[in-house]
Amino acid sequence: QEALSLAEEACAAANYTGSPLRLLEGVSRIKNGAAAPDTPGGGPAAAYDAYCRLQRRFGARDYDDLLLDVLHRMEEGGRSPVAFSHLLVDEFQDINDLQYRLIRAWSRGGESLFVIGDPDQSIYGFRGADADCFARLLGQKPDAQVMRLTRNYRSTPQILAAALQAISANPGGQRELCAARPDGEAVRALLAPDAFSEGVFIAKEIGRMTGGMDMLAAHGGGVRETARAFAEIAVLCRTRRQLETIEACLRHDDIPCVIAGRGDFLQDDAVRAAQAFFASLLEKDAAAFSLVLRLGYDCPAEEAEAAARAYAEAPSPLAFAQDAGDLGTTALWARDARDFVPRAEKEKPRKLLEGWCAAHGKNPALEKLLAAAAFAQDMSSFLNLLATGEEADIRRAAGKSYASGAVRLMTLHGAKGLEFPVVFLAGVSEGALPLEREDEPCDVEEERRLFFVGLTRAREELILTAAGAYSPFVQELPGDVRRASIPARLRAPAAEQLSLFDEL
Repeated sequence: QEALSLAEEACAAANYTGSPLRLLEGVSRIKNGAAAPDTPGGGPAAAYDAYCRLQRRFGARDYDDLLLDVLHRMEEGGRSPVAFSHLLVDEFQDINDLQYRLIRAWSRGGESLFVIGDPDQSIYGFRGADADCFARLLGQKPDAQVMRLTRNYRSTPQILAAALQAISANPGGQRELCAARPDGEAVRALLAPDAFSEGVFIAKEIGRMTGGMDMLAAHGGGVRETARAFAEIAVLCRTRRQLETIEACLRHDDIPCVIAGRGDFLQDDAVRAAQAFFASLLEKDAAAFSLVLRLGYDCPAEEAEAAARAYAEAPSPLAFAQDAGDLGTTALWARDARDFVPRAEKEKPRKLLEGWCAAHGKNPALEKLLAAAAFAQDMSSFLNLLATGEEADIRRAAGKSYASGAVRLMTLHGAKGLEFPVVFLAGVSEGALPLEREDEPCDVEEERRLFFVGLTRAREELILTAAGAYSPFVQELPGDVRRASIPARLRAPAAEQLSLFDEL
């Protein structure tokens, strides 16, 4: 959140019309060597320079800076070239150029370098990852030994056949994967007229799989002999926005679900203020302190920055709060700080945030933050999770809680590395996968790899659903995929409040 705040200030200072999030993405690409400051993907040089100046002013470092610092010490700092005798790198296909150079520097002079990965699962091109990293390494180490793992212990032959057919359209030659599991159910592909009908189908089908959550499911026929647990099922989509309709349909049918990923609620100003307040208490973070003064207490930017400089020199947040006086927005922060400091390291994050909401109000975004906080044990780890956690690490609950767990909802990026007995690969529609955007070129090969990752998350059952028209990737699947249609469903009309009196 502090980085986003600095990006907002940098955008204003440089008259940059792009979003702060886009600037942050561009800054990361520049620091990783994937873009120049004046390229469209990197943002104008003025905005980049303004962001770096603000970082220096607050003494802030981001993750890319830490990698650059280490690489500089290894390559130019006069350190011994031998960093590790043996170096093991997992998920090698996800590294960018900066990380590749760091791995080479760490392994220089060592006895062995062992990298593990799958170029067909390289799906982070927007972070600078390159599926050709294996070929690059072999070019620099031509004597390297290559071991290929071809036996798959996760998916049924039917799922694996669909996945291999999908990825075969990408360069790379013939893939060799042999399923160790016995035959299972056929892969299904179902086409709905619209996203709402698709969401209703998914909810009803999960109800059928789990034995029925309502009278219609329980008595409408088609209930399985062996019911699935909710926790055995995952619904995966290309984007978080696609998950919103499905979440609403699951909640309507009282199906418990857990949504994983960095939802848009984290960019809400009220959520950022709450996070910054507790970061200012627990981490003595001057940037967080300035941010909460502006967003949580309506403090003017110049006054907040001046207060942040004084805060940074104080021995502790509590000491600063005790000396803050009784006037101005800093005094309002100090009042809350004196209340929360004794509790911040003892109470659960959800309880602390409920206290913040009681004093400052609540909105739907804060409700989602509270739902995410329920999974954390302490506020420090929760703040760290929000700052550095991967997509699958950040979760929030929706719907009721049942002993059999909850259905998992997440994006395809967030699902990487995970597996589930049953996977609904939803929203595999034309325009959504591969994802088409007006302002960005589409890397069809990477989108196909993302599709491959989604298919291979399933162990026993795989159901693909689409709205309107199938993705071209679905058209490439083998002929034994069972295809069917989903009937149209109409949304219930919004209820109208009737007048108690007739008009005269």
